[in-house]
Amino acid sequence: MSDVILIIDGMNFAHRARSGFQQGDYSIVYNLFRQLRAQVELHAPTRVIFTMEGHPKKRLQLLPEYKANRVIDVSTEEGAKKHASKQDFFRQADVAFELMQRFFPVSVMQHPDHEADDLIHNVIKNAAASSEFVVASSDSDFIQLLQRFPNVRLYNPITKAHVEAPEHDYVFWKALRGDGSDNVPALPDIDDARATALMDDPDALREVLREHGSTFSRNVELIRFMDFSLDELMQVRSSSPVRDWDAVGRAFADMHFKSILKEPYWSRFVGTFDALWL
Repeated sequence: MSDVILIIDGMNFAHRARSGFQQGDYSIVYNLFRQLRAQVELHAPTRVIFTMEGHPKKRLQLLPEYKANRVIDVSTEEGAKKHASKQDFFRQADVAFELMQRFFPVSVMQHPDHEADDLIHNVIKNAAASSEFVVASSDSDFIQLLQRFPNVRLYNPITKAHVEAPEHDYVFWKALRGDGSDNVPALPDIDDARATALMDDPDALREVLREHGSTFSRNVELIRFMDFSLDELMQVRSSSPVRDWDAVGRAFADMHFKSILKEPYWSRFVGTFDALWL
């Protein structure tokens, strides 16, 4: 029987945890651990990897404005509120990530100079061919994994469904229409529909690339997952947790997670993760 490895797109899940149950000053922590348990229970993996973001060093060299749209202007009242919210988000995310790294049977992994997407790609690329992977994320960029690796499934926790890959090359399609969430510009006058039409019309695509080929090539490099060298693989940080549910219980009690600690939920919560320690 092959291993089933569940890979969690960590920051994607952390941002998703901002909505859901409100639990005092630790709602994100509360929702994140509930979501994590739900994914483990659903996919019944033999191993779980939780990936964290690094600094997108190479992409910033290609495009200094990469993700610049996420910078908050704190000079306005609205900006100051957004900044405070962002700071609180990272405060809570740090609490959750530390607990996970210390006490949960999850490999928390991070590369200092690469994004989590690239890390996930390289984990899968360098794994045994017999391993099966489930990547849990609402980020459509992972479609490119489906088009490259037959042993990968992509699960969207928002739609609660597995994602199917399109027939056209996802990276080329997205390089045409850009990625507004990452501040990667589209080619002029190209939206989703136009990009899809161009993928089915090689002659029209050649005409567009004749004029905008350099921008397209740069976009491809920004969007396509980056391969790690051996030296880069050696820089990946991975956690070494210890099994101590009493410590987890005390931490949850300090954050007033009464509903998690209440029986029979607590026993089910512990049982879900205990299966991964075996």
